[in-house]
Amino acid sequence: SSILLGVAALVAIDSFASNVSRSVGEQSRALVGGDVAFQGRGPFPRTFVNFLDSIADTRTAQVARVTTFASMGTSPRTQRTRLVQVRAVDAGYPFYGTVTTQPAGRWASLQAGRHALVDRALLPALGVQVGDSLQLGYARFAITGVLENVPGDPGIAAVIGPRVYVPQRYLQETQLLGFGARAEYEAVVKLPASVRADRWVLPLRRRFEAQRIRARTVADAEQG
Repeated sequence: SSILLGVAALVAIDSFASNVSRSVGEQSRALVGGDVAFQGRGPFPRTFVNFLDSIADTRTAQVARVTTFASMGTSPRTQRTRLVQVRAVDAGYPFYGTVTTQPAGRWASLQAGRHALVDRALLPALGVQVGDSLQLGYARFAITGVLENVPGDPGIAAVIGPRVYVPQRYLQETQLLGFGARAEYEAVVKLPASVRADRWVLPLRRRFEAQRIRARTVADAEQG
């Protein structure tokens, strides 16, 4: 009986440890948005863009780009203006975790057109509602929903201003990132399940660090 109880305890402990490890891994991937995230303070140099295009073209990995910057958002209907934090994202982002919206499911249709998903605080600030338009620079977007939860997006980011998510492909139309504009650029990569992110990114850290591109992996997120 003692042996059986001992074996059962060991199995239970091992199962618990595996579940905790799996949970931490899943949460870390949600924080990063993928297996690896490359970050820069300026537009990515051509050599790095070519590298991203090459791994996407060969299907070595999946890549999604994110551009974050502060701007003034204006309601054409009410003529009110508010400082917002714009995040222009590619299709597929985030590769891990689930973005929840109200109405539900609006994240899936973000890339379908000139759509915007916004923090709830922006609606009363501009006197608008879902279905109204939002002007960002020279581009106009339809507010299709409200953000409830975005994995890996810290709440303190909203201190800069309410978040506004728009499709990356319409970013140039805003004309907000001209000479002297400040923005953060990120490329999130999802690797095949058989590839270890820390080993895959090691030679790339050395390759791109001279270009001031920082690489962050799931392991980095787990270490805080």
